Amino acid sequence: VALGGTAADDVGVTQVTWTNDRGGSGTATGTTTWSASGIALQLGINVLTVTARDAAANTGTATLTVTYTDTTPPTVAITAPTATPTYSTNSNSVALGGTAADDVGVTQVTWTNDRGGSGTATGTTSWSATGIALQPGANVLTVTARDAAGNTATATLTVTFPDTTPPPIAITSPT
Repeated sequence: VALGGTAADDVGVTQVTWTNDRGGSGTATGTTTWSASGIALQLGINVLTVTARDAAANTGTATLTVTYTDTTPPTVAITAPTATPTYSTNSNSVALGGTAADDVGVTQVTWTNDRGGSGTATGTTSWSATGIALQPGANVLTVTARDAAGNTATATLTVTFPDTTPPPIAITSPT
């Protein structure tokens, strides 16, 4: 966040500084009209305190409470067994792998199969899920990445598993 303001003193303001109760501090640019940019915020409530000093070391302070809410969803990508949107296999299970990222941090990656089954992947920024059971036909696998604020993003892969069950056959003639 960037802050700006004014400070006044009968002798003269010599310095304006800032601190964040969640970490970080610095010196503002200017004195009677001052500014401070690039102040890093942590998720949640941040109490910013600005202090003006005069030549006699007297101080005056002002505070501003800033609540930082994460509204940016993470990103997630499936990269294995393919990065394309469809995949075919003769195996009755598949392993997925991929990446996820977020400006604050990915807390969990989960998967679901529209034909049944779900689970939690191992890892977050680099994740994997093994042994995902497939049903004959098209299986739409959805991977969801979640961040600490509850924002989510999804990626899908349609995996086709051919029906390998032989059709029933019977001889009805001659008897």
